Amino acid sequence: MQNIRERESLQNLIEVLNHRNKELKLLYETSRFFSTTLDINELYNKLFDVLCNIVDLQDMFVARFDESQRKIKYIFLRSVLEDKHIDVSVIPEIPLAPEGKGILSEAIRRNDTIIVKDYQKRLEHSKVKYHITNTGTLAEEDMGKEYVIETAMIVPIKLNDKILGFITLMSKNKNEFDERNRAWIETMVNQAAIANKNAILYSEVLTDAKENDKLAESLTKVSKERELLAYEASSRVKENMKIISSLLQFQSDYVKDPVYNEYFKIARSRAQVLAMIQDKLYGGGSITDIEIESFLHTLIPHLYETFDINLNRISTYINVKHVYLPVDKAITCSMIINELLSNSLLHSFPNKKKGNITIDMHEEKDGKYYLSVRDNGMGVISPKGRPHSFSMVLVGMFVKNLGGTFDIDRKTGTKVVIKF
Repeated sequence: MQNIRERESLQNLIEVLNHRNKELKLLYETSRFFSTTLDINELYNKLFDVLCNIVDLQDMFVARFDESQRKIKYIFLRSVLEDKHIDVSVIPEIPLAPEGKGILSEAIRRNDTIIVKDYQKRLEHSKVKYHITNTGTLAEEDMGKEYVIETAMIVPIKLNDKILGFITLMSKNKNEFDERNRAWIETMVNQAAIANKNAILYSEVLTDAKENDKLAESLTKVSKERELLAYEASSRVKENMKIISSLLQFQSDYVKDPVYNEYFKIARSRAQVLAMIQDKLYGGGSITDIEIESFLHTLIPHLYETFDINLNRISTYINVKHVYLPVDKAITCSMIINELLSNSLLHSFPNKKKGNITIDMHEEKDGKYYLSVRDNGMGVISPKGRPHSFSMVLVGMFVKNLGGTFDIDRKTGTKVVIKF
């Protein structure tokens, strides 16, 4: 008789050890899986499958708890009636129930696992009820199904002692959940909590990345639209300036007086400067600033052509390197250079005399710009130092707009120095 008892005791011990060994093996395999997934649905599907190997599990709910809003939101549901998780979007957010009411609210307040032995009786007092049908869907009314839930275990999902949510396990067997399997289930849920946090962080990163991509896409679209509008506006300005320039040239052909003819040519050069500025802005370069050197290489041939000046008679030297000006300053500066060059070409070398014009420009250490236009001709300034032409009046106005100063040196030819 004693031998029989010893054999039975030994057999029970072996069964316990085998069961414990099975639990440890599942815990190890599941922990490895949790460390490799960042998908919340994969995470809880795996947890459901593992728990089914240890307890007679029918349904598993996973809910998230928003402490700031004091609300419960279901995020996952799995049933043995369905081989994949069930859509829980029909379940609204549930406010935390008053103290003494609500199974889930009780688990949150206790900050501990709850085993409910009389689940159907407790369910009678619940205000929010959803039932799983035989087809594996949710319904607000009990449609009848193959089994009745008799017991449940609510396990908080905690990280650093803070409740992130909870997992509700349901079984048709009244005594399925006890203190023995509680410890193992809590260990599994703790492992899931860490993986869940990583999955949430990953999901938030993906969401932020998608939102950033959408924002970048919207900004790119807006930028392209603005660039297109600016290009169209600039093209119209450029074409209008070309039309004005052509009209002035056409009109000058009918003016016999050389003085008035010169006025038409100068006016035409001003229109050409504005057209060239627009062309530089939207001709493939930057739309925010203009490189002065390349602009001058475009401007000077136009001026020679407009005033019918032979390049071999008057030479122009450009000493401008790496000077980029914002559009507003570039336009004003270009108009200044146009007026000074026009004056030199028209007045400094009368009677087809030969000579040189030199343009120097650079940025100084204090951040201001230095610009000088000098020639070795007879000069264009009156003895009192006052401008004797409308062009020089314009230069003074443009320099004032730049907030700069200008000086005139008439020792050898004419040299105009502008700082802004």
